[in-house]
Amino acid sequence: MPRRPPRPPPLQAEFDEEERDAVLAANRAFYRAFNERDVDAMEHLWAPGGAMVCLHPGQAPLHTRADIMASWRGILRHPEAPGVRCIDEWVIGRAGLAIVVCREVLTGGQLMATNSFVRLGNGWRMVGHHAGPVPSIERARPAPAVPATPAVPRDRRKLH
Repeated sequence: MPRRPPRPPPLQAEFDEEERDAVLAANRAFYRAFNERDVDAMEHLWAPGGAMVCLHPGQAPLHTRADIMASWRGILRHPEAPGVRCIDEWVIGRAGLAIVVCREVLTGGQLMATNSFVRLGNGWRMVGHHAGPVPSIERARPAPAVPATPAVPRDRRKLH
């Protein structure tokens, strides 16, 4: 009886640059749908079924597609819904599964988001979104101010 070839470990993946780019395109389409208030595009981005989760900041987790889509319809149709800019994206990918971690920049602060995608026959579809507050990061640091008076020499006998 012929022996089967050994199976690769389950997390060893065929996840190349092309797949990474496709996942980033799906992630960017998510933020485009958010900023353009495009409910139809948001509906298309999420997987049609299966296990999924959405955690909006300060809210209880949503686990069904119906609840998740209802939440997005409410957000996207709200006149005061914030715009969001996605920066610092990085991807963790395996065959059929990818996670994008990114920073969401809003007018009133910043969030970190984890967006999870699965590979279906028609491309990468979202199965998870989790965003939560984090301290803002500065993009450009101002030059340190030069003191007007000379600094007092530090007493080296003190530890602090």
